[in-house]
Amino acid sequence: MFLTGYHGTTLDSANNIIKEGKFKISHSDTEWLGEGIYYYFDIIDAYEWRNTEAILHSIIKIDNKEYLDIDTEIGADIYNQIVDYISTTQDKSVNISLKNAQKNQCAVMKMLWETYPNVKVISASFPTAQTKVRTLLDRRPTRKEFCVRNNSFIKCTQLIRKGDLDD
Repeated sequence: MFLTGYHGTTLDSANNIIKEGKFKISHSDTEWLGEGIYYYFDIIDAYEWRNTEAILHSIIKIDNKEYLDIDTEIGADIYNQIVDYISTTQDKSVNISLKNAQKNQCAVMKMLWETYPNVKVISASFPTAQTKVRTLLDRRPTRKEFCVRNNSFIKCTQLIRKGDLDD
């Protein structure tokens, strides 16, 4: 299976990635999909990412069984099993915060990556804008992101300058 991804970044970072032939893996504890290299499926989402001066277009090659989409029924079941485990366990290695939803999301994804080491790419849809209002049904538009575990699955990357897309 091949995935096409778009990564928005600064022009300096894009040039460094092209020069070195690899991306820097994000290790933040607030990443929505855990540690890895982040892409959007839609070039417009990468274009609109903060501080985007350039977009890197990459081709990622994995087996079908190495891809997990949290938006599917199977992906949601796996995700919910991990959330259930975290919410009922006394496991001190799981760091859950009562004040930071992003850290909690990252903790869930970290456990998912550890529980399913054969998964190399995870994708999910997220709201495009933050809101202070909590609702039972979130009707905000979404964007679909995916996270690649490491550089070995990225087969080629091409630089697109943001200005090349402006009309």
